[in-house]
Amino acid sequence: MPACQPPAPHRVTWPLLGVWLLGALLFAGAVQTAGSDQTAAQQAQLKQLRTRIAGLQTTLDREVRQRGQVQQQLRDSENRIAGLSAGLRRVERSVAQAQARLTGLQRQQQQQQKLLDRQKQALAAQIRATYMQGQDSQLKLLLNAEDPASIERLLAYYDYFNKARAVRIQAVRAQLDALANINAQVQQQLQQLTTLRTQRAQALAQVKQERGARQRALAALNAGIHSRSQRLARLRQDERSLEDLITNLQQTLSDIPADLEGHHRFASLRGRLLWPVDGRVIQGFGAPIAGGRMRAQGDLIAAPLGTPVRAIAYGRVVFADWLPHFGLLVIVDHGDGYLSIYAHNQSVYVQVGDWVQAGETLATLGDSGGQNQPALYFEIRHQNVALSPRDWCHGRLPHA
Repeated sequence: MPACQPPAPHRVTWPLLGVWLLGALLFAGAVQTAGSDQTAAQQAQLKQLRTRIAGLQTTLDREVRQRGQVQQQLRDSENRIAGLSAGLRRVERSVAQAQARLTGLQRQQQQQQKLLDRQKQALAAQIRATYMQGQDSQLKLLLNAEDPASIERLLAYYDYFNKARAVRIQAVRAQLDALANINAQVQQQLQQLTTLRTQRAQALAQVKQERGARQRALAALNAGIHSRSQRLARLRQDERSLEDLITNLQQTLSDIPADLEGHHRFASLRGRLLWPVDGRVIQGFGAPIAGGRMRAQGDLIAAPLGTPVRAIAYGRVVFADWLPHFGLLVIVDHGDGYLSIYAHNQSVYVQVGDWVQAGETLATLGDSGGQNQPALYFEIRHQNVALSPRDWCHGRLPHA
């Protein structure tokens, strides 16, 4: 019976290896091409979205002009306040960063001064020891010692002592240079901080001046309403403007689907969403307004002016502009027909097409749209049907 032979080793022939390499290269190229195509498609989609939204904004601008000069003045004033507030926020961040940098430099300055003082003390001790030995201490060592080996050892010690002193002197010089450099940086940072604080004061003054102009426009706007029926008609017109805007947005978004890959569907987050601000509800969903002839479609949440307004969930910004009554308005599309709406902002930090994460700052809370106090108007809608925020957001905000 013949002995079993081990199987022959598998050999890769050069032609076969070439085929494999070619296949791998073609696959890698296909993946890269697919990635490039996907990026290009996303860019085209974003451009298409922004073009369509720009068309809607042009329509809204025309509507504002039709409402009269006072409405335009209010919009222009609140837009200027938004720009000034955003600039002020940037300056304040720069001030905070400069102050932190200055604090760090001053800490280094103190540490360097302590090191320098210690080196000076050690050097002074060495100098005093040398003085006590006398200027001819090396000659005394030679004359007093009898053993040649002892003489050699004493000379070595003396040489070591001199070298250590030279090192101390060099260390002191280096630390003096380092301290001078830090002192120069501290002075430069102080000058920069002074400049930034001046800029901040100017920006604050501009915001204050512009808010005065806003108050005059608002007073003129309110003076034009002489009866309750006129106020009701205006509220209905404002509500209809928002309804029309949302309808147009949803038509625009119908063939530009939200990219929710890797994120939960909005419907599955019911009862677990973030509140956009921490505050107190001064007008809840469903509350009667305009003498009971209308119902609130969202929550009005009071909080300090400038409070960050956060996105309640992942989504894409589909509107960021001014709308009558609602002021500076941000709308985020969460997919599947769900939208979240944030109105009366002081300034807006996002633009159409931006993807935002849950908790990301969209804007700062304000009183735009002609409101009398800082408060965020917050809605959640599905297929243009308003939903109670309290059914969707985690926890309960207190009522006024």
